[in-house]
This record gives sequence, structure tokens and C-alpha cells, in this order.
Amino acid sequence: MLTKETCVQKYEQCKLIKNGGIPEYREFLKYAGIDRRQLGKLFGSSAYSKLQDAAGDAPNKLQLERTPLSTIMQQYGSLVTELGVVPAYAEWDHRGLKPTESGLRAKPHNMKWSDLPTKFVEWVTTNRVSGFERAIEIITASDRTPAKRTSDSDGDFSRLIKDVRTWTPARRRNNESEYKIELRKHLESLNHELNEEYGESKYDLLVRRKYAIEVKKDPDLAEYDRLFGQLARHLQHQCKVIVLILEATRKDKYDNFTALVDKYLNVDENSVVVIKK
Repeated sequence: MLTKETCVQKYEQCKLIKNGGIPEYREFLKYAGIDRRQLGKLFGSSAYSKLQDAAGDAPNKLQLERTPLSTIMQQYGSLVTELGVVPAYAEWDHRGLKPTESGLRAKPHNMKWSDLPTKFVEWVTTNRVSGFERAIEIITASDRTPAKRTSDSDGDFSRLIKDVRTWTPARRRNNESEYKIELRKHLESLNHELNEEYGESKYDLLVRRKYAIEVKKDPDLAEYDRLFGQLARHLQHQCKVIVLILEATRKDKYDNFTALVDKYLNVDENSVVVIKK
């Protein structure tokens, strides 16, 4: 028969397994093999807090709290740097880092574990966080297509770069979409197979389903930051990328962006090519 005393014993046993760490609500329920209704019948409202109090611990409400995004990202970056590889969830769980995989999927984060590498790169870039340069290098290199490529594939990408470089817009356009339409017509006239806004990564244009093109018109600093995150995501999907910057009036920001691309995204090979017109 389940009693309060039994619950306290199981709580203390669960703590021992966690080397003295305070169990989360769901962790305890799973370990004890009971459900929340059973716990509520024994302890009433705020049952888990009352159980913790009975066990001599200060009640917490971790089940209702969410780890701040900055804390998640700092923990993740440190773990990547420590291991030298993009970690499996088991490494995170082994160290007792929070949130759990299910907590990460819950509001307000709404992320899968597999989203963390890309989200981390975006967070570092957008917030200009220093100290995680090595972690970014590891992440951006990890999911690249292996460096060994057939001469045919390299030739296809070289040809595409050449065709984008030689394209000249007919006139100044009001927005990126108009430039993109004109570029697409140009590439299709040269027998390139294109898809627009294709796939999970939402490319501006995708050539042969493996070469992405992003088109930006005079981006400001925030747009460059978002673009960097997009490029990291494209590389996660094993695409080489051409970035076409049109009417770039902010030279310092353009130069800083290209430097970041070369430092963090082109670590092992020239996977991102930036072209300015």
C-alpha cells in the first residue's frame, strides 16, 4: 500500500541516484512508479512540494519553471567545447544539465534536441556573445558533407558561382523578391534546375536540391545576424551556399559579416561563397 512514508523513502532513494541532486517532479514520479493523482491523494494540493518538505528539503517548483534560454545556450556551448564534438543528449543528461529533453520541447522554448546546434549558433551571433568561438567551429564543421566530393559536384558548384557572378540585374529593384525572380529566370535560362523556398531550411533558391542561394538587399546589422543563422542552418542540411548581397551600402557591416563567415562557416572548406553586386 502506498503511504506518505513510502513516498519519502523513494524520494530519498531517487536523490541518492542523482548524487544528492534534487529530483524533478516527473523524474520522481517515474522513479517511484506512481502517478500524480496518487501523490495528490496522499499530500493534497502542491503535493510534490509537501513531499519535499516531509523529506527535509526546501520545496521547489521546478516542474513549473523554465530554464532561461541564455543558461541553456551557455551550458550547451560549454559542453560542446568540453567534448570537442556535437553532444548526444545522453552527455547532457549524464551531467544533470537542465532542461530535460521533454522540458526543452515545452513552452517557451519549443525546441527539439536536434535544433540546439543551429539555435546555439544563432544565439551567439544575434547576441554577440564571446567565448564560444571553438564551440561554433565544432558545430559548423560537424554536419558538413565530407570534404571528398566528386569533380562533377565541384564543377557544378563552380559553374553556378560563375553564372551568379556574371548576372547583372536589368535595373535597380524595390525589394529582394524582385531581384530573386530576375535571378531565377537568368539561372533557368542557363539550364539550372531551381526550387524556390524549398524544404525545411526555407532557401531563397535551391539549385539541384543541394546548392542554396540567399538573396539580400542592403541588409542592416540585424539582417546580417539573421542571415548568419540561416547559413548555419543550411550547412546543417548539407548544402553549399551562395550569398548574394545587392546594393550593400554598409561596408563595415558587410566586411564584418564576410569575416565571420570565413572564420566560423568556412572552417574546413569553402562551403559559403559571398558575392556582392
